[in-house]
Amino acid sequence: MPELPDDGPLVIPTIQESIADRLRTLILTHHLRPGERLVQSELAEQLGVSRTPIREALYELASDGLVVLYPHKGASVADFSLDDLKDIYSIRIPLEGYGAYLATRNIGPEDLVQLQTLVGQMETLFRRGDRWRLLDVNREFYATFYAIAGRKRLYDLIMKHLDMAGLYRRMAFAVEDHYAGTVTEHADLLDVLKRGDALEAERHTRVGLEQTVATLIAFWEEAERSW
Repeated sequence: MPELPDDGPLVIPTIQESIADRLRTLILTHHLRPGERLVQSELAEQLGVSRTPIREALYELASDGLVVLYPHKGASVADFSLDDLKDIYSIRIPLEGYGAYLATRNIGPEDLVQLQTLVGQMETLFRRGDRWRLLDVNREFYATFYAIAGRKRLYDLIMKHLDMAGLYRRMAFAVEDHYAGTVTEHADLLDVLKRGDALEAERHTRVGLEQTVATLIAFWEEAERSW
């Protein structure tokens, strides 16, 4: 396993959270590569902690889909690929575009207030630098928005594939330029929804997802050149 880059002391509330956040970043930036074995004793030595918080952090990352745990065999970085990324987003783009169109046609004042509140929460989390909590609220925004369409089967398909893309969404949030623009993107979408422009909401949603794919492909290719 390669030496881990030294990016400062662990300073967030608990050691487990600190380690999970450090390892999450290393995975999403490809310092730890897909399929790479994660040896608890080596991680503990390099991060200067005992094996217990390492083990707990790996369980947390497994729940995120970033790590795979094998009984009696330890852990490894989840195996993800460009083909998988492209497949998932080739489904997300048309589904969510149509969902945005239908939701905008059906949206009401109370819905707008709820979505405005979620955008406000994202703005607050962005100012705090809490990107992973912001990602959770980002999911809540989409879950609320697409439910407005009132099409249960479509909603279930959208949320299924959005969650299948969870690892790639985390990867996108590790790219600073993408992360920096996410709140503005949602505020812009909210303005479109207030105007009731269903076609523009569909276009905005599709373009946003297409840009995410392009960002991730560029990020991936840059990471591969550094291996």
